[in-house]
Amino acid sequence: MLVTLLTDMPTGTSGLVRSRSGDWPAVWAGRNPGVAGAQYDVEIELGDEVSEIHVHDSDAPEEGIYLKDGQLMVCCTVTTIFDDGIVALDLESGNLLIEASNPLPTLRVGQVACASPSEISLFPTDI
Repeated sequence: MLVTLLTDMPTGTSGLVRSRSGDWPAVWAGRNPGVAGAQYDVEIELGDEVSEIHVHDSDAPEEGIYLKDGQLMVCCTVTTIFDDGIVALDLESGNLLIEASNPLPTLRVGQVACASPSEISLFPTDI
């Protein structure tokens, strides 16, 4: 996923980033500090187990990562549902794997699923 840092981000600190879906806070997990204004290819990790996943059949929310009413949102199309409770979601040009600690709602490939993690960590791929 491509993001542009809006603030300088020393390793382990939170700052603001911009992706195609908007601006949102994240924690920088790179070996070297992230530089404001620079674009990075990153992998993301949700900072905690997702306790609940909401599914939307109609009136689906905007897909991507963004803030909504002060809450961090991750909304993506379901691409794969595994038997072990892990769900693969299409996040821009990559996949995001989510494991819910509570039973998953009934999911179907093609639905939009949303989670609200407490934080997201960014791991630069150095690509």
